[in-house]
Amino acid sequence: MKLKPARLDALWTAQVGDFPTVIAWLPNGAQLIVGAASGEVSVLAVGDGARRVIGQHENGVLAVACRADGTRVATAGQDCTIAQWRLPDGELLHRSAPGKAWVEHLAFQPGGNLLAAASAKRVDLWSEAGEALHGFDAHGGVVAAIAWDGAKRLGAAAFGGVWVHSIASGRFSTEALPWKGAPLTLAWSPNGKVIACGMQDASVHFWRRPGGHHSQMSGYATKVRETSWSANSRWLATGGGPGVVLWDFGGKGPEGTRPVQLEGHTDRITAVAFQREGGHLVSGGRDWRLSLWRPGSTNQALDAHLLGAPLCAVAWSPDSRQVAAACENGEIALYTLAA
Repeated sequence: MKLKPARLDALWTAQVGDFPTVIAWLPNGAQLIVGAASGEVSVLAVGDGARRVIGQHENGVLAVACRADGTRVATAGQDCTIAQWRLPDGELLHRSAPGKAWVEHLAFQPGGNLLAAASAKRVDLWSEAGEALHGFDAHGGVVAAIAWDGAKRLGAAAFGGVWVHSIASGRFSTEALPWKGAPLTLAWSPNGKVIACGMQDASVHFWRRPGGHHSQMSGYATKVRETSWSANSRWLATGGGPGVVLWDFGGKGPEGTRPVQLEGHTDRITAVAFQREGGHLVSGGRDWRLSLWRPGSTNQALDAHLLGAPLCAVAWSPDSRQVAAACENGEIALYTLAA
């Protein structure tokens, strides 16, 4: 019996009043956190899209991170501060000011209490009490992305390559993976064997772990600001133009192979995201389109929806059953994956 292709069923749309700069799911899947260019931090109920503003930055929100136990969320922005809010009531726990530079990236330690924050050329570790514990300042330029690989390794991408910071029993060390270009993204493969970076020079670079063997894939139309790994670490989805470009890391690839091209958007891709569990991929673009794909099964979109403005972010729920999409006009839309 042939299975019906999956589709995305629309559930609701909500408004946050300004450009949504970042969206994130709470670990329980019951709420969405949205940061906006207005500086507002909102909580949206997944059941009906009801919105509650829990806090404010003086200028735009640039980063949001949710702790794994769901008890707090951290936000940061153009006011150069980091705020931590208690959940579910949204009470402000504390606000810290690392310096005079914007705090552009946040990431909670998986299964732990440390918060990593990137500001200018530094990455700092913060305690749950809002105290600075350790600073890594050996980066070659402004840090463009950070990401944890488990609880003991933190990657940071900046001009000059990638820095891998190791954290074990209160001791810190750093390994540099040099490259003279400017990364824009950093994505660890789920199995921890590859670090991939979208680059400003319209290419994708990756380093294999351990050893740090380096390769690059070029030929993109624009800067590559979008990267996402499949749950099984086989596929790396990238943007960098009007199509989704997939690199196959199965076997010996992708060196010496051609990528899989997923075509269906009519303007530049702005967001890609694989399910946390499962093989479906969603993409969003400046053509106002949200598309659903199943790499490895078909190169055709399984479903597509036109939203009310160009998309700026997409995110799967923790259980991989729902997709949130954010548009430049402040619209947040929620879809459920159905067969």
